[in-house]
Amino acid sequence: MRQRPSDAHPDQLVGRRVVLRYRLHGESHGATDVLGMLESWQDGSLRVRPAGGDVLTVPDDDVIAVKAIPQRPVTKRDVRDLESAATRGWRALESEHLGGWLLRAADGFTRRANSCLVLDHPERPLDQAIAEVEDWYRQRNLSPAFQLCGQLGSELTPLLDARGWSRSEDVLVLTASNDDVRAGTRHELPAAQIAERPDEAWLRAYHYHGTPLPSHGLEVLTNADTVAFASVLEHDDTVAIARGVVTEAPSGRRWLGVSAVEVKPHARRRGLGSHVVAELAEWAAGHDVHDAYLQVVEDNTAAQAAYRKLGFGDHHTYHYRQAP
Repeated sequence: MRQRPSDAHPDQLVGRRVVLRYRLHGESHGATDVLGMLESWQDGSLRVRPAGGDVLTVPDDDVIAVKAIPQRPVTKRDVRDLESAATRGWRALESEHLGGWLLRAADGFTRRANSCLVLDHPERPLDQAIAEVEDWYRQRNLSPAFQLCGQLGSELTPLLDARGWSRSEDVLVLTASNDDVRAGTRHELPAAQIAERPDEAWLRAYHYHGTPLPSHGLEVLTNADTVAFASVLEHDDTVAIARGVVTEAPSGRRWLGVSAVEVKPHARRRGLGSHVVAELAEWAAGHDVHDAYLQVVEDNTAAQAAYRKLGFGDHHTYHYRQAP
């Protein structure tokens, strides 16, 4: 009988690298395995493309097991390098280093810009470092928070648990070759308009927890050296938006960071979200970028499936810890 992973919905597996075990008919061996990208899982069959090979279509009834596997091993150094690039792409209005921790504040606009990013050791006892973080945020009338990425800062978990700090949902960090993302441009859709600053239509389409964007929020959005605001218009209506930023990691690797992807409700299910991301990848190619990243919450399976079809795969996860 077919066995799906207990923690994986088909939408979470499409676009990912998988091992598929399936039955053979009329062969001396009863089953075989194939390693490749799962292109689709619908209408009673799976389509898997092995590296350098043709697409294989397997009926649901012949599937024994399917399991997602990482694109490649991701080290702590990889996580640290990418998160360093990402924090340069979403800069807080105020920041301060505490050893290998980065304190960030932006008057409450976004958790990323108002949390302490743990990249390395704080160069002081952990209890003392946590107390300094608490004081730093409370002096700014903010709730103390940490952003913990991958295995970085795992030694903090028991200490924060003991203090009653809450834990957020996991957020997936997905990465892809910028060329693969560019290939997802939908030429039948209007080309995106790219601007260095968001216009009023872009800002109206952007939603921050269902409230109007605060003035300091605009400062965070535009606080980058190489940033672009993409808009797709149909009949003078801005139907899809996204923000792109180019930053360099400590390793010298240049990244496109994609955020603020939104499609108006009446224009959804037409691929506009993927299209506007691909248009940003086209823009980034002109800035010597070869890799792209974005973040998506773990339970947003629809967005994950769309991004994976553009070539995005798992890099690491992160979550937030909030003081009581």
